[in-house]
Amino acid sequence: MHIALDDLPGHSGSTVERQPDGSLTDADLGRGTGDDAGRRPSAVGVLARCSCGWTGPTEHRPDEAGRMSATSDWVVHMRPLWAAAPPGWLLSRSDSLQESVIELAGTWPLQALGVIAHLERWQRTVTEEAVAQARDAGSSWADIGAVLGITRQSAHERFAQARDASGSRRGHRPAQQ
Repeated sequence: MHIALDDLPGHSGSTVERQPDGSLTDADLGRGTGDDAGRRPSAVGVLARCSCGWTGPTEHRPDEAGRMSATSDWVVHMRPLWAAAPPGWLLSRSDSLQESVIELAGTWPLQALGVIAHLERWQRTVTEEAVAQARDAGSSWADIGAVLGITRQSAHERFAQARDASGSRRGHRPAQQ
């Protein structure tokens, strides 16, 4: 198996075979045909691997069913990344807006600054709301920090004060139970 997706660069999946000496080799190399399809006789197990450095937690049988199970392990690894990845259509609109503001800055720099100031004002509010929603949904500070490109501690320091002592978001009433 080899899976590469454009939506998440740096995360392509593959299966690797554990050899008797403990080394891992690419499972796609040297595939046989017939009953030996998908494994080398010397392989003792199959694992999932991602190009980000992650290796699957479970070693499976060195056969087709084992490769399918390893592929499922990779999908489980990817699930939270897919959940946090922004939709492509929205990124495209964001890129288009960025290009338009850069173009505007070349001819009307003060107007471009006005647009940027407007974006910054609503961006703070939207970011705080998205963080609060992520926390309400059970996301950790580490998850939030990873998506924002900051540390867990930085995410907590920046956004934890947006909640009052009862744990509810500022300006929002806690849900009734």
